[in-house]
Amino acid sequence: MKKMMLGLLILVGTAKGVFAQDEFDALRYSLTTNHGTARGMSIGGALGSIGGDFSSLSVNPAGIGIYRKSEFSFSPSFQTGNNQSSYLASTQDDNFSRFNFTSFGFVITSAKKGTAYKKSAWKSVSFGVGMNKLASFRNDYTYSGKNFKSSIVERWSEEFNKLGGLNEDAKNKVSFPAFAAYQTWLIDKDYTVGGDSSKARSYVPYQGGLQQTKRVKEKGGMNEYVISVGGNFQEKLLLGATLGISSINYDRDLYIDEEDISSNTNNDFGYMNYKESLQTTGLGINLKLGALFKPSNLFRFGLALHTPTHIELNDVSSIYMKSNTDSFLLRNGLSNSPITEFTQDTALAFNYSLNTPYKALASATVLFKQYGFFTADVEYVNYASMRYNLGDGYEKETDAINSTIKNTFRDAVNVRLGIEGKLNDFSIRAGYGFYGSPYKQTSNQGDKSVYSAGIGYRTNTWFLDAAYIYASQTYTEKPYVLGRSNADVQSATIQRNTGNTVVTLGWKF
Repeated sequence: MKKMMLGLLILVGTAKGVFAQDEFDALRYSLTTNHGTARGMSIGGALGSIGGDFSSLSVNPAGIGIYRKSEFSFSPSFQTGNNQSSYLASTQDDNFSRFNFTSFGFVITSAKKGTAYKKSAWKSVSFGVGMNKLASFRNDYTYSGKNFKSSIVERWSEEFNKLGGLNEDAKNKVSFPAFAAYQTWLIDKDYTVGGDSSKARSYVPYQGGLQQTKRVKEKGGMNEYVISVGGNFQEKLLLGATLGISSINYDRDLYIDEEDISSNTNNDFGYMNYKESLQTTGLGINLKLGALFKPSNLFRFGLALHTPTHIELNDVSSIYMKSNTDSFLLRNGLSNSPITEFTQDTALAFNYSLNTPYKALASATVLFKQYGFFTADVEYVNYASMRYNLGDGYEKETDAINSTIKNTFRDAVNVRLGIEGKLNDFSIRAGYGFYGSPYKQTSNQGDKSVYSAGIGYRTNTWFLDAAYIYASQTYTEKPYVLGRSNADVQSATIQRNTGNTVVTLGWKF
């Protein structure tokens, strides 16, 4: 590395572009599954036409029309998970766990009885309020391997060059990670033989080998607070509506390390450590409309439509970078230590909005009189319709990320199946859910399978349900993307397995 400017480095202020938003952040808040009551989860979340469960208010609100009594319930849960990651022929295991609440709420029902029941066309009207969890973001994963073909620092040098090279204007516009790489002597002008000194160049010598490691620690979740109303017309048609208010809390710490494994102590690079912290909070709103049709006591059919959720989001992000350039700083008399650190002086706050996809749901249930039922849901989601609005002054950035979303994602079909068998007050249940991949490229995988089972005990005044849900998903992830034509950035493969134990206790009155 040949640093030619030997003075004080100029700190750049808040004009720098540091957008943390990308297509995968949009997917995180759109790829939701029902984490509600134990009964609803034990039948695979297939609540589109069965109704009579608080979780159904977030699936098909017409299910509130099944109620004949008022009800209160709450559902604590304990989640465990394991990630098995593979990258550049190396494997890594990570485990995590978390206690949470997946649902709580009231349903207040006014049901006709006796002569009033016979005379009234509307047999019951119900009002519900409470919370259903839509997503848990708890996740830890790590992958690491030996790379002889590229470095993430190249990505940051390319960022400079897209803005015209290593000049003062680019220094004010690049992201904080790119600027930090310049500040810590990992990027400089290209002073190599035949190079263009107006361009930026990464001086990390990956050809001798780098031990690359990426570690991600995530926590938080997405809850939906529901206000629902619905009724039963002539025991044939049930209608319902839910106003959903989404609450988002997401925290992520991301670490990327590169370490020289060439044993060459004179190549001006020892290691690089990068940390990025992101905290996202948000509030969203949507409307769900649903209908259930009961042609007989043995069949039910359901339809539901979920509008896009409009979410107002706020990001607070910061970064830290540390480099060891071996003997470079000592040799050039720039420092008495080979270590340089960059800390973002103030955290960056940014407000923006996101519209998630709409959902359309069709469902059917076959009832075996008092002995149980079999139910199925088919759900359509168009992930390519997700849209950011980054606000005034960021129209080009908004168009760019929305174009990336459209080119990356597609529509998907989700299928959920559930079965329940009853004997007197006891029930046994099982379910399966298949969530189609949102990605256009099949190499990204992304399909998710969810298996569930549970038991329940119900009387006229109270009930207790328990469920265990196992989910498995395999997906791929590139640690970074490079623009050079001969770049060969390998993907990591991550096998994510989670288990969730849920208990619901409720009272009828």
